[in-house]
Amino acid sequence: MPMDLLQCSGLLATEAVRHHVDLEQGAIRVVFLTRSYVNARGEKLAVVRVELPDEGCRCRVSLERAFSPGRSAAATCLKLCRLAAETPLVGVEYDAPSRNLRIVAEGVIEDGELTRLQMLSMIDRVVGAAEVWQAALDADRNRRPRSEASSKRQRRGAA
Repeated sequence: MPMDLLQCSGLLATEAVRHHVDLEQGAIRVVFLTRSYVNARGEKLAVVRVELPDEGCRCRVSLERAFSPGRSAAATCLKLCRLAAETPLVGVEYDAPSRNLRIVAEGVIEDGELTRLQMLSMIDRVVGAAEVWQAALDADRNRRPRSEASSKRQRRGAA
């Protein structure tokens, strides 16, 4: 049985989760304060988007522009794909033209109903992944490649 945004809004309201329903864009937005995740604006906030594609037969929770692709979008995507492979039910998508790296969790509704716990779990997993993946990306970006580090060393002695 397909769901609509107002039903999802009701599930969030039951748990006293503050949210905004945007019927024009077909999405619900939920804002979370984070511990270590920093968004593109430099704020410790995650704005999660809840959508119901396929005429309400699927629930999609995403964090748009979760991370900057950095100097090498391919390397960042590879690192995030490896992290996603270790994180149950959470994936990463990259939209190259807009340079949008997003974290995604999806669930099928089909002939059932999305429960309050299922929705909260998807939201939690996306925000949790942002927190953990931020730390992993920061560690990788702070680590200089060995060849770069050795080329900056001053050489001594006869050359």
